Amino acid sequence: MGYHDLSECTLSDDERWQEKNQIVSILEGELLSDKDREFVDRMKRSTFVSVKQLFWLRDIKDKFL
Repeated sequence: MGYHDLSECTLSDDERWQEKNQIVSILEGELLSDKDREFVDRMKRSTFVSVKQLFWLRDIKDKFL
């Protein structure tokens, strides 16, 4: 996983929220490491997603799919 410049994300809060939900639903049935599963489960219940959290979710998705 590479470094992400957080200023490159131009998504609104709602757009980040929608992408977070899409990624979480994609990853729900996947075999993930314990650390990644814990993060995905926490994000599933979260009412907010930061740029950093969204990039982490993207990295997990890219790593396992």
